[in-house]
Amino acid sequence: MNFTAQEMKLLQRLRKRERQWRWVRWLLLVTGIFCIGLCAMFGFLLHSLIDVSDHGQFNTTMVFFMLLIWTKCCFYFIFGVWCLATVNQNWHGDVNRMLLLKLLDAQENDAQKALLP
Repeated sequence: MNFTAQEMKLLQRLRKRERQWRWVRWLLLVTGIFCIGLCAMFGFLLHSLIDVSDHGQFNTTMVFFMLLIWTKCCFYFIFGVWCLATVNQNWHGDVNRMLLLKLLDAQENDAQKALLP
């Protein structure tokens, strides 16, 4: 089977991603835990801001900081959960990518054996 230049480029990218996954999974795991920790820290900061307020009466500056902290808390939580879910799903590698690369390697080996006398 002959591949075009664009298809060969895509195959090289797949092989590169397969090699990089060994250390990227640990990076994603640490990033996910760090983001969940930041979410908890911002949540405690938000809780302390609410406790500091005078019986539920907030000025505009306090509301601005609470909104700013809440959006960061939500962003870090969603990103951390995404990182952890990705690592959980693909810890041993992407099965589709691995199978495709193994099939292509086997086909190349068979083609090379057929050319040898």
